[in-house]
Amino acid sequence: MAVLLLPWMVATGVINGATKGLLELREHVLDERQSAERSRVLARAHRMTTLLLAAAATALLTTGGVAGDAPKAYAAPLLIAVLVVHWVMPLWVAGLRAQDEPTEDDAVEAGDLASAG
Repeated sequence: MAVLLLPWMVATGVINGATKGLLELREHVLDERQSAERSRVLARAHRMTTLLLAAAATALLTTGGVAGDAPKAYAAPLLIAVLVVHWVMPLWVAGLRAQDEPTEDDAVEAGDLASAG
């Protein structure tokens, strides 16, 4: 567990940096675009976690049905793994959906194109 902790912390820091703290900042600090993006990220993460929980429950029930009893040895580790994924899924989704902020050059070019057209 300790071996995984350092890479976990580094990866979380990198994702938080890429998303500019989208999930870490308080709602009143975010602008409208960031607030809408946070809502989309949380909704998508919730859907993905729900599907993961359904798959885990189905796997446990199927394995229990085939073996003739509930697989008690696998239940606790599987549920802990699903809980951890549920906890970090919003961060992963935000990291995957992160987009670069437009630079000043991009904004100037967009303004030039709008005025030329």
